[in-house]
Amino acid sequence: MKGYVRKRGKTWSYTVDIGRDPVTNKRKQKTKSGFKTKKEAEKALTEVNYEIEKGIWLEPSDITFNEIAEKWFSTHKRNLKETTAESYENLLNKHIYPYFKNVKIQNLKPIHGQSFVDKLLENLKPTSVEKILLLVKMTLDYAVNLEIIFKSPFKKISMPRKKTNKDKRTWTFEELNRFNKFAKETDVFYHNFFAFAGFTGMRKSEILGIKRMDIDFKNAKLSVKQSVEETKEHGLRLSRLKTPSAYRVVALDAHCISILKDQIERNNEYKDLFKERYNDYGLIFCKENGNLIRPTNVNKKFKQLIKLAKLPYIRIHDLRHTHATLLMELNANPKIVADRLGHASVKVTLDTYSHTNLSMQSNVVELFAKKINS
Repeated sequence: MKGYVRKRGKTWSYTVDIGRDPVTNKRKQKTKSGFKTKKEAEKALTEVNYEIEKGIWLEPSDITFNEIAEKWFSTHKRNLKETTAESYENLLNKHIYPYFKNVKIQNLKPIHGQSFVDKLLENLKPTSVEKILLLVKMTLDYAVNLEIIFKSPFKKISMPRKKTNKDKRTWTFEELNRFNKFAKETDVFYHNFFAFAGFTGMRKSEILGIKRMDIDFKNAKLSVKQSVEETKEHGLRLSRLKTPSAYRVVALDAHCISILKDQIERNNEYKDLFKERYNDYGLIFCKENGNLIRPTNVNKKFKQLIKLAKLPYIRIHDLRHTHATLLMELNANPKIVADRLGHASVKVTLDTYSHTNLSMQSNVVELFAKKINS
């Protein structure tokens, strides 16, 4: 056993060689005292030797969890979309920093993580708690990379069971058609917006960011290049997309082409009306004076139209789920659906719409059985 133990006053201590300083190349020793007996000191020395031999020993540190969280966020936020960075900062300030306060990161155990989650679940939905826990885990992974801790203590924190994809609300072809017909009779602009969302599966912020130059009418396709976002610092503005896979080309049907042409014609009429007061950003779905529309503003109108049309309630984002689900029910290639939605991989699409996959699987089973029986 490397190192030695000795008695200091009424207590025992151990001293062990922990290698060389990477900067000065001088030998470093670690001493720890305060053990009541020689046996306790020897046991602790054995454990340290084991960790050193296995390469898992880390020098004790007074660095707090919050200090690492702040360092992680300042480094990581430059790669985030501004709205995402703003959301992360809000969760850190509201839920994470107050809870961990001056806790040393090396003192954290799995029980601390579970207690944290259980406390959050008293007032927040599981989906919100999941987002907060994700930030905590990313901070701990960052500390592992910096070799401040050997492994993340929160890897196996349990969360309530997620709702299955069967709970994902979508409309049928008939319901989507009913909504489109009702919306067209009620408000042409919002009919165009919501119909386009249902027919393309695009996010509302992406639709609000469509420019005339992004549309290839000849080949019936649209390049998704930007979105509309609103942040506290910069207000409402055009922004880059959230992920690389979100930059994509979406094929358009004749109805979508007619919607875009109708919007361009309407915008041209407003240009003539507003003249120099028209702010031309080249947008398709915009205010009458050409200005950007807040993404949150379309939610209220969507909810209102659903109620008037007496249809099952879904969120506006569920038009995206509806589009994907209906495509899968039509036996569309999952890779095509993934590309259309801007998913990073086919696996994301298949996992998200596994309930639809099961329906498709049943159809395949029937076809197989019929073939065998024939």
